[in-house]
Amino acid sequence: MIITKTHSLFDVIYERKLLTTFSLLLTFGTFILFISLSNFYIAFASHLEVNTTKLTDSMYVIHGSGGNVILSIGNDGIILVDDQYAPVTKKMESVIANITNKPIKFIINTHWHPDHVGGNERFGEAGVIIVSHENVRKRLSNDQFFEMINQTIPALSKKGLPIITFSDNMTFYQNNDEIRINYLDNGHTDGDSAVYFTDNNVIHVGDDFSDRSYPFMDLSSGGSVDGLISSLQSILSMTNKDTKVVAGHSGISNQTKVKDYLNMLIDVTGVISNMIKEGKSLDEIIQSKPTSKYDTIYQDYSFIKPKDFVTNIYESLNSNK
Repeated sequence: MIITKTHSLFDVIYERKLLTTFSLLLTFGTFILFISLSNFYIAFASHLEVNTTKLTDSMYVIHGSGGNVILSIGNDGIILVDDQYAPVTKKMESVIANITNKPIKFIINTHWHPDHVGGNERFGEAGVIIVSHENVRKRLSNDQFFEMINQTIPALSKKGLPIITFSDNMTFYQNNDEIRINYLDNGHTDGDSAVYFTDNNVIHVGDDFSDRSYPFMDLSSGGSVDGLISSLQSILSMTNKDTKVVAGHSGISNQTKVKDYLNMLIDVTGVISNMIKEGKSLDEIIQSKPTSKYDTIYQDYSFIKPKDFVTNIYESLNSNK
């Protein structure tokens, strides 16, 4: 089935009127990307749909319960960018099989969060070569305490770990395309990468950008607001006006919206920084509503509410002191 709507977990739960149950899981904020660890989510994920949107003759986006996945098909086989949550891996395999009988050769992880690497173990056991920045492998190799939800995310088994890593950038020459993997600054995490398919003019930017929600800097994983600003600048340098931008949790976007996102982030960060210098408290900054002129644009608060975004920036700026 070819569709154009991205089905986030929040969308599905809202449609099935399960918000009351779901809200009990949000004690530590509204960032829902990591609730795969809860029994509720694991049980629910098996009922989620996995669908695709065609990007080019040889590329698709797979939408499901976790981060958006890029599917590249060619004579060399299949390349995936990210692989969603573990409970939907079988469904994703079925969707891919309906498109092509080519084997999956490579998976590129944009960062370590479980909504982007949940399929690593199953695919790794099948012999797929997993590629990532070296910091992603380091984090996946060890239990990670995620401060925002006060949970420890278990390490992956050896089969789920990337077996090829890089410290800066690397390039693939597969499927008649030059695929550039660029390490981004410490923005969302300390292992973020953008994956640019140059001939198809398609880029996957992980969770460093969204055209419908405010960003989240995972400070416990090395993320920072200054790093995110730098990362967005790097992404812009890789794209042009015709580039199809695939983010982790929004629709197919473009360079203009990435520019708008960067400008918003610089603006809000500047306001908060000035208020910190004036001695304002976090509560005072939140009450001033520094995001108000953007709230109607980035209004998918199932991920990050304005006050959470402001708090995230405040904590990031203070951590640099």
